[in-house]
Amino acid sequence: MSQADSGAFRCTYILPIRRIHVLHREVDKLAEYFRTLALEGCEVLIVDGSSPEIFAQHDHVWRKLCRHVSVDRRYTYLNGKVNGVHTGVDLARCESIILADDDIRYSSEDIRRACELLKRHDMVRPQNYLAPLPWWARTEAARMLINRGVLRSGDYPGTCAFRRSVCLRFGHYDGDVLFDNEEIVRHFILNGGDVCYAPDFFILKRPPTLRKWLEQRPRQAYEDFGMRTKTFLFMSLLPLAIALAVFSGAGAALAFFFVVSSCAAVVAGRGLWRDQAYHFFPAHVILYAPLWLLERSVSVYWALYWRLVHGGYPFGEQLLSKGTGRAWSGARSFMRKPHPFTNASGSNPSRD
Repeated sequence: MSQADSGAFRCTYILPIRRIHVLHREVDKLAEYFRTLALEGCEVLIVDGSSPEIFAQHDHVWRKLCRHVSVDRRYTYLNGKVNGVHTGVDLARCESIILADDDIRYSSEDIRRACELLKRHDMVRPQNYLAPLPWWARTEAARMLINRGVLRSGDYPGTCAFRRSVCLRFGHYDGDVLFDNEEIVRHFILNGGDVCYAPDFFILKRPPTLRKWLEQRPRQAYEDFGMRTKTFLFMSLLPLAIALAVFSGAGAALAFFFVVSSCAAVVAGRGLWRDQAYHFFPAHVILYAPLWLLERSVSVYWALYWRLVHGGYPFGEQLLSKGTGRAWSGARSFMRKPHPFTNASGSNPSRD
């Protein structure tokens, strides 16, 4: 009898991945992580969309540590990661599934909590925190705290956990979008799934390199085009500052920048205080909130250029025209209803 048949696996951990170059240091570090996951009772399932040559080099290192498979060619969504997700769900041997990006790192306690919450919910949506924290990661951490301070559902994580049977029953979510991590969550909501928002369940996320972070700036702004009020706000900041400088002088523009920056820092502070996030985010990252405002105010025009000139934003070898998909708008009426905000210990505290 295999380990899966004996019920020894606690869950299936699915990682969709695709590389155009072999990054040997990353391959070795992921191998160490896969080994840790396996020791914690996870069926580790890596769905690799890389070329055959790169797949073979990955397989040489990973095959003894996990199930390393190719993407099923039946799936042809523009966002190749979604093809990997559906392939993984089809092949998973466990009812409990943890889906994560390649920069996510679960601890043994995180896995236990996710599996416990899945006994009571169809999906669990945790939060991320970043470590280590170079300056660009501090800016990203400030963005995460602002989302936590503004959005009742918290920041958008790069991971979630769900029940396989429910996912199969609900069918496929829109795979032709950039913002796929949130699309699957809203797909569950739209179809009546019980999604547990756990704003105090924090999962480690490794920061990107500076080069990758810079590449992600216009993409994140493009993904936000579905949030029209937010996009309009960021598009208006620079023109307002320039107009104040021209008609009222540099002092007025600086005062405007100071007020907006102070508001951003206060909101980030609210996110830091919420559910004691200060255990995972150092307090000084709220000072980077103004830097994120400035970055997004520029990036939104960069994203707009891609939309107007090219009709979409590049994702791998594809050009995706949609930042968000059909579930984003379809689930809005459900999102207005109270969510089951559940902490990592399983209790259900009330929220403002």
